[in-house]
Amino acid sequence: PRDAARALAVLDQAKGVPLCDDEVLLNTVLDACISRRDVQRLEGVLREVSFSKSAPSVHTYGLLIKAFGMVKQPQRCWEMWADMTERRQMMPSCITLSCMLDAVSSTGRVEEAVELLHSWKGRVPANTVMYSTLIKGFANIRNADRAMDMCREMKDGGLQMNLVAYTALIDAHAQTGKLQNARELFQKMQDEGVDPNVITYSAVVKGYCLQGDMEEALRLFSSMVGSGVAADTVIFNTLFDGCVRHSRFELADQVLEEMPRCGVEPSNYTLSIIVKLWGKRRCLDKAFEAVRAHRRCLDTQVGASLISACFYNRAADRAVEAFEEIKTWPGCAEPDASIYSALVTGLARAGDSRRAAAVATEACEAAIKRRVVSGKLLSSDCLTALFAALRKDGLEEAAASLTQKLRLARMAP
Repeated sequence: PRDAARALAVLDQAKGVPLCDDEVLLNTVLDACISRRDVQRLEGVLREVSFSKSAPSVHTYGLLIKAFGMVKQPQRCWEMWADMTERRQMMPSCITLSCMLDAVSSTGRVEEAVELLHSWKGRVPANTVMYSTLIKGFANIRNADRAMDMCREMKDGGLQMNLVAYTALIDAHAQTGKLQNARELFQKMQDEGVDPNVITYSAVVKGYCLQGDMEEALRLFSSMVGSGVAADTVIFNTLFDGCVRHSRFELADQVLEEMPRCGVEPSNYTLSIIVKLWGKRRCLDKAFEAVRAHRRCLDTQVGASLISACFYNRAADRAVEAFEEIKTWPGCAEPDASIYSALVTGLARAGDSRRAAAVATEACEAAIKRRVVSGKLLSSDCLTALFAALRKDGLEEAAASLTQKLRLARMAP
């Protein structure tokens, strides 16, 4: 909803309002949280729903399933579905079934979603949205063959492929290196009168970037711009990242220069790639300069890239300097797992196990203070590297002490 932010702000001021007593209000709040991807508020609303004895409508069940899917609680999605279809014997709508298919597919269990559709499509008419969801699900797990099966099944049922379905199908083939198939589908959709958008172009461009064929990626990009489709940040970042990954630095410079000409503003992700670019070029000062010149784009992803660039250049002291500087960035006073893990892993691999253990200790203290759940501030790979370094340096006491701190923080390996 356009006024989602205002609606939620009003709700914040009216604390204690029983949402579940008014289904219209509950649906409005759920819709607003979902549209803004406001997970924190959504979790609070869903907690209230869990203690409520209300009887949702089919429409509300759809929103609840969508919400539980967004907060990564697939079991609760199934409970909502069973409550609606089994306990209350209600017939799901096309929208509610679509929400359930999306919730199941997003967990990677796409075959379960297919079974669910097959079990209900005799009672609830299948539509293009449902099949698009399944195609997208198979694309996300890089199973182009099953995505193609869904396309055939969809057409056999008399349904037409739309832009979303074609884009997901093209993406499935592009991500698995089947670029010839992707280009054939790209042409076929146009032959059927479905015009590709920037997301469709981005899917094929990404496929070429993954294979390192930057010339073809840039040719397709130029073709897109020439056809009148406006470029966006995503396709520029895809091209830019491909150039940096394959060390095509001059092409990377050209892509970066083209962004303002197309009226596209760099994002936080763009800045993280710029940092990688200067790191790979062995120009660490330039990486720091880029970060300091783009303060509005600073986030933990940029911070992790800066720390990684330091270690790529074998500059452990600069990595620690970056860590302290990151803490002064807006919203980064409390570093997250990507920051802590990048620094601890880098120090451990650089042979500085004592300093790595000190940073890990800081992460433990932060986890206890913030009540962060298990495994949130130090990755398992990071801890493996750290303990291997401590053993190598003969620091058994330090390792034992750190293990106790990790247990207190509920982060023990």
